[in-house]
Amino acid sequence: MVSSSMAKKKKPTKQAKMTTDLAEDISHKTSSFIHSTNHRDLLDIVDSLRSHGVSHYVDLPQIIVCGSQSSGKSSTLESISGIAFPTSEGLCTRFATELILRRGDKPEIKVHIQPSASRSNKERARLSAFAGSAKDQNDFPQIVEAAKQVMGLTGSEGAKVFSTDVLRIESTSPSAPNLTLVDLPGLFGASDKNQSDDDAALVQDLVTSYMRQRRSIILAVVAADNPFANQPVTKFAREIDPSGSRTLGLITKPDKIDEGSESERYYIELAQNLNVKLSLGWHVLRNRGHTTADDTTEERDDREAEFFANSTWSDLDESQLGVSMLRARLRNILWKQIQTGLPGVKAEVQSGIKGCRTKVAQLGKARSTMREKHTYLQRISSRLSKLVRAAIDGVYADGFFESIDQQDAFARRLRANVQWILSQYAEEMRIDGHALEIVEDDLKPTRLCPKRLMMREEYLDVVTNLMVECRGRELPGTYNPLVVGDLFSRQCKPWDAITQNLVEQIHEAAANNFLKIVTEICDENTSSRLMKGHIQPALHLLRQDLKNKVDELLEPHLSIHPITYNDYLTDTVKDIQTKRHDRHFDALSRTTCGYTSKDAPTEFDINLRQVLFALKKGTRPNVEEYSASLAADVAAAYYQVALKKFIDDVSVNAIETCLIQRLPEVFCPDVVWDFAETDVERLGSEDDNTVKERSDATKKLAILEKGLKDLDAFVARSSVHAVAAEEL
Repeated sequence: MVSSSMAKKKKPTKQAKMTTDLAEDISHKTSSFIHSTNHRDLLDIVDSLRSHGVSHYVDLPQIIVCGSQSSGKSSTLESISGIAFPTSEGLCTRFATELILRRGDKPEIKVHIQPSASRSNKERARLSAFAGSAKDQNDFPQIVEAAKQVMGLTGSEGAKVFSTDVLRIESTSPSAPNLTLVDLPGLFGASDKNQSDDDAALVQDLVTSYMRQRRSIILAVVAADNPFANQPVTKFAREIDPSGSRTLGLITKPDKIDEGSESERYYIELAQNLNVKLSLGWHVLRNRGHTTADDTTEERDDREAEFFANSTWSDLDESQLGVSMLRARLRNILWKQIQTGLPGVKAEVQSGIKGCRTKVAQLGKARSTMREKHTYLQRISSRLSKLVRAAIDGVYADGFFESIDQQDAFARRLRANVQWILSQYAEEMRIDGHALEIVEDDLKPTRLCPKRLMMREEYLDVVTNLMVECRGRELPGTYNPLVVGDLFSRQCKPWDAITQNLVEQIHEAAANNFLKIVTEICDENTSSRLMKGHIQPALHLLRQDLKNKVDELLEPHLSIHPITYNDYLTDTVKDIQTKRHDRHFDALSRTTCGYTSKDAPTEFDINLRQVLFALKKGTRPNVEEYSASLAADVAAAYYQVALKKFIDDVSVNAIETCLIQRLPEVFCPDVVWDFAETDVERLGSEDDNTVKERSDATKKLAILEKGLKDLDAFVARSSVHAVAAEEL
């Protein structure tokens, strides 16, 4: 029977007794999956880990039954488990059904729906409310039909055909193996009025998603009455499990093909692993048919044994025939898979232990008194200051600085991040720091920047006009020195925006570094309180100090006349004018003589007077042009001098002094020591979630440590048994 809400607790009824009998019956039929006492012990250890919420670290084994539609998947699962899943020709299995067998003190069967991730919150709540119970085998078809209705697979004309929700049947009893069996919708290729191409893609994605789970043993079912080429299940299995270590091929319906036919010979050859070769080989099963649907389990097994004994299939090894041998093969595959994966299980458990210990250390001890809260904050501040100091000193020996990619590395390794940001800043200032790109008339622009490019001849007109505007007491043919300051202030306008952006980048880098550290060393509640209640406000103040310092460094360049005693200025002016003169001279020489000073032959016949005349005319000075040119050159040279100094000043006197070197003081032990009780209470208190996290982490750690001890003991015991067996 099915209900959508939890029933109130009642005394055991006749129905409850029947449910108990059914659970024990299922347990009895599947108990043959247990290889030995060692096998059961190992499954118990793994299940103990899983039952305490650590399935992220350890996967339980499961057997998935997959194949094309009408290939006999559900009948196969029924043969293995004893549960009568609905079977019919054509469209039948519409969603994944998981039969979860677990050991427990009380025999019981629970049925519920696990909603798919694509469901809305409202739909998830409705589906999660589904609950069912089975008193005997006849109830399972009703449960499946009820699940279809809840999933929206029946009713209106526009109802879905398949669902990615999962029907979970949990059967618990003292003797049950810890195992999951999964029945999946059948694969199909051609669409019809009942199922579309989109449905085919959905089913394929669902089936292959189960195949990809590393704990899945793939039971790939192919029906003998259907051409093998029309059944793609083994193709998917070989792609997903290329080693074949967890794929067993299963041929069903051998009684549906004519004896002695070509199809029979083909499938017998397939079963002999002579065609499509699988590492685990093939098995053959004869399930109930339409006329024998009402057979009991014993009658089904007798019919199967009689068929194999009196047919060509008897040529196969008897270990490949029948349901009892199938259980034995699956049992051995399970045991081998678990044994092979044991080192990996141990490694994952050890990884889980490490993670739990880190979490427990991060959460700290329980703190209810003021002293405990203050001590906790002192411990955090000490660790944080140490890591911040290491981050800005570029000493990355601590495990905290291990990273997975460059972005994460920069968030942790602050010095590396700051160096990169400042390098980018210097490059941006060099390329984009000037308002105008002045291009020599005889040279081509070095880059495309049409809004900022200006040829030198045009720029000299601007300078000439500015000289008129700034004219003071200077004599004709000379220029007011303040012209250089005016030209410079126009050129360095972009400095402010670029440098303010630098401030924000550095501040963000510092904030991310603190966030990474506090997230690593304390619980989520404390890290959130520290960041919002102390660290972010403190960094905001440092950022304001940094902005003020940048403004202070920038102010002289914008308001005070140019000042420098660096001889680089005159050297730069000389270099600019020399290069321009040499280019001009070589141009005149080439026009007059056909040669330049670099490529002229040692002796040549030429009119020397013509050469001298051309050179005299070409190098004749123009006082007004010379003044404008000199002013432009001095302004350009001063810009280079000031740019280099400003970049260094910002990097050292602003970024480093006003922010970076002050970061360890943001939340150092001295700061915590001076906290008032209200600050300690505000920042050091723990919420209910932290208490729960500590309790869960501590409990999980104990389970993992016990699991590791059990695994070690199991390995040691298995080794002793192996040695003893060898000696015998």
